[in-house]
Amino acid sequence: MARLLEIERLHQVGEIIDLNSEDDLSRKCRTIEQQNQIILTQYENLKRELRLAKNTPEGTMVSDSRKAAQKGIDSMAQMVETIDNQINVVSQIRNFVKDFREEKITIKEFLGSPPTLHSLDEEIMSDILEQMLSELIR
Repeated sequence: MARLLEIERLHQVGEIIDLNSEDDLSRKCRTIEQQNQIILTQYENLKRELRLAKNTPEGTMVSDSRKAAQKGIDSMAQMVETIDNQINVVSQIRNFVKDFREEKITIKEFLGSPPTLHSLDEEIMSDILEQMLSELIR
């Protein structure tokens, strides 16, 4: 109805009427449809990228961290505590070897291993010593 009124008004003032032209509403609709299609394509691309990101080791870590947080577990604090404990053990081993090198302890005491390692599982102790010795050999 609005288009007919517009044609009538244009006819009355003597303007040329282009019957093939679209009205503003149709143009706006087409523009919005195009924009919606672009946004939909972007959305699909983002969903695909998110799926790919979730399948990486980093994505798995984020997922595990969120699951732990939902259960009330502070995984970062636990990791920091574990690392601090490992640093402490390695530091004590280093000091023990340093004391032996500086002849502050006897070979018998050195062969007895550091007191810190007595409290650790033997498997952990052997792993740490093995790693240290392999790095010394390099």
